[in-house]
Amino acid sequence: MKKKVLILFKYPWHWNKFIINKLSKFYEVEYLYVNHIHNKNFSETTDDINHFIKTKNIEIVFFDVDYFKFLNLYFIKKIKKVKKILITFDDYELHEINSLTATACHLVLSCCPLSVLKYKEKGFQAYQMILEGDGNIFKNHNLEKNIDVLFFGGLSPDRKILLNFIKDSGISVKIVGNESENFVTDEELSRLISRSKIVLNLSKSTWGAVRKYPTEKLYEFYYQFKGRIVIAGLCGTACVSEFFPTCDLLFGKNTVPTFYTKYECVEILKKILKDRDILNTHTKKLSTICWELYEDEKNFKPIYDAIENLQDKTLQIIKVPYWYQRISAKMIILRNIKNSGFIKAFSGFKDLFRVINKTNIITKFMIISENILNIFWYSFKMKK
Repeated sequence: MKKKVLILFKYPWHWNKFIINKLSKFYEVEYLYVNHIHNKNFSETTDDINHFIKTKNIEIVFFDVDYFKFLNLYFIKKIKKVKKILITFDDYELHEINSLTATACHLVLSCCPLSVLKYKEKGFQAYQMILEGDGNIFKNHNLEKNIDVLFFGGLSPDRKILLNFIKDSGISVKIVGNESENFVTDEELSRLISRSKIVLNLSKSTWGAVRKYPTEKLYEFYYQFKGRIVIAGLCGTACVSEFFPTCDLLFGKNTVPTFYTKYECVEILKKILKDRDILNTHTKKLSTICWELYEDEKNFKPIYDAIENLQDKTLQIIKVPYWYQRISAKMIILRNIKNSGFIKAFSGFKDLFRVINKTNIITKFMIISENILNIFWYSFKMKK
């Protein structure tokens, strides 16, 4: 009999289904969206989740934490009597805050191998989990390859410049998925990739300047591993990618040709498109690696085994930094104001003591004072 697990998602995103499908191959899966738990303050929210866990006989909880600071270590510590797994797909930007949140968990799952190594360096048990490895959706349909180059994804200004340059160089490029008029389902995308000779992967992060806690925005972009390379391989198509540092680590040498500049990109595309043998070599190597290592059942089996053998212990942290305490306290107050109103927000102050417990008197004073002001300010702001 499969064990029962709960996935705590932030919001209903399209890609949540990939996590649900992946885990469903190994577990009986339940999931909740935290932002759908209405009219509950911090403690009431965690109490509801604990009640759900008890009534459903949940044994393992997966926490989807990226960009949702309400799911912090104080929240996760209140979830009782289960194995706790942190999931992150944007750790390149959020590692400082995520690694603190992860101290309330037993294991960390990240899509990036560099991220996994950084967690292991700190003493965490961590594994790489590919998001888009669903071989039931992304597979080779053995269609005629009548599309030269396919790009799918959002179109930042930087990407538009590159794609226009490729087109102006005489290379045919099909673009899907960036706007409502050319949006395609995952099943349609799988067939389009199977019809393509090359998938173009652009690896620069597209969310703007990269944030490093606690110092706000520092870098213009990161070269990030993107799952579209794995999708291409599963669908039996070669991939040419903008540089990303884990390419050889994930796919071996000479499997995914990479470039830095638009000139290098065009040169590589033209070389592969005009030589069928080179194209077939890249296609076969990538497809073999993706199906052997990154398809859901192959990728998650070692993770499943590790979770089965987990010890009931978490990593101890010497001290939670002040900036993390401020963020966590503010999230508690905002939740209480939004769901309980101005008056009850003060009664929910007891939740702050989970944050300021074992801190010095100055820290206690600063966090409490700041959040009294937050109650007045955000109560006024939410009424507007």
